[in-house]
Amino acid sequence: MPLKLYPRPNGIWHIRGTVQGRRFDQSAKTRVRSEAEQIRAKWEREAFQEAVYGKRAVGSFLEAMEGYLKAGGDPRFLDPLLEAFGGRKLSDIGQREVDDLAAKRDVKPSTRVREIYTPLLAVLNFGAETGLCDRPNIRKPKVGQGRTEYLRPAEAEAWITALPPHLSRLVIFLLSTGCRITEALELEWKDVSPEGQRVTLWETKAGYARSFGLGRRARQALPERPESGKGVIFRNSRGEPWHGYDAINLMLRRQLSRNPGELTPAHCHLFRHTWATWAYACTRDLTFVMQQGGWRSLAMLGRYTHAASPDLATAVISQGWEFDGRELAGLKKKPRRNNKMPP
Repeated sequence: MPLKLYPRPNGIWHIRGTVQGRRFDQSAKTRVRSEAEQIRAKWEREAFQEAVYGKRAVGSFLEAMEGYLKAGGDPRFLDPLLEAFGGRKLSDIGQREVDDLAAKRDVKPSTRVREIYTPLLAVLNFGAETGLCDRPNIRKPKVGQGRTEYLRPAEAEAWITALPPHLSRLVIFLLSTGCRITEALELEWKDVSPEGQRVTLWETKAGYARSFGLGRRARQALPERPESGKGVIFRNSRGEPWHGYDAINLMLRRQLSRNPGELTPAHCHLFRHTWATWAYACTRDLTFVMQQGGWRSLAMLGRYTHAASPDLATAVISQGWEFDGRELAGLKKKPRRNNKMPP
């Protein structure tokens, strides 16, 4: 039978009925009959379109996003997309709609790509894989390679000194290991060797586990291991797990405002950039940097090589930062091999 409206005792309208074999029995979430009537007509129309043309005709961004998150997708940057597209059909989201949304963001072009185009395409591609829409035909704008930003050792030490202990320990760990902030916040004691010598990251962005040794400063930055040996390692000032890194970036901005002229602007991802720059300066070993940092290709590390100067390596090592590459560039010389045959 067609969909019909039924008033509830609380005044909210309810929609019930069957269209093309699909059963509806749910609230319209409104007390205004005209609004409920529009919702009823919309549901009838979409149910008919789905029956005739298939799910691809009516799949919504909200539906695809919920499935994407349930499948373990990255939740970052999705809120602005949900606000912009919400229940809109995936088939109605094209290049123009995405470009218009990106143009409203007063940020760098690279940030627009990272926070608009990349997460949106992730959701749309998931929708295509699950039959909600066709493969998206949306192009990311080309972004030129900008200047590589990283902290000099003295700038990093200034931040470590200025931050409260629970945050300075986290920053030292990030600068020592190159971990993504989400990897560090999810790290548990069971994934750290008994003496704190080695760490294994099981859930990573690249999709494969990474394991690496910890230098002296990283080991010293670890909080005291609880008797249970369980739970996440890095916690906020209340001793609770961090809910996300946005709170950390906010605290960094507040600390910067309290120390104008004394601290270099920083955010969580800058510490990862800094580690990569330092690690290559000290080791000249791109394979090592790629493997420990969890990058998928050497090409992604090309932007760090120009900053890898001998004086930077000397300054990094002098502050006690350690790397497990093949050698310290310019600081440790490989012994020359004697090719002469013995007499």
